[in-house]
Amino acid sequence: MARDTKNRPSGKTGAAGKAGAAQSAPPARKRTTSPLKFFSEVRQEGRKVTWTSRNETLVSTIMVVVMASFAALFFFGVDSIIGFVVNLLLGLGA
Repeated sequence: MARDTKNRPSGKTGAAGKAGAAQSAPPARKRTTSPLKFFSEVRQEGRKVTWTSRNETLVSTIMVVVMASFAALFFFGVDSIIGFVVNLLLGLGA
């Protein structure tokens, strides 16, 4: 691959990228939107969202609580076993 065709961090290539940088114009200013129009558009977008049903949310919540409980019990058991073994090995449990 030739050196002048290698991609530059600016996204331009070779010598043409250097010449193009001097000719670029400043970006145009964005128009501001009134807060009332902004919140109106937010409400419109919120109506387009497909929300989950109450039953689906309840089932998902219960599953998360059950799985978190199983994980907590598992890690409590593993921690207890490892602590017991370490105490036996170090002789602190006698």
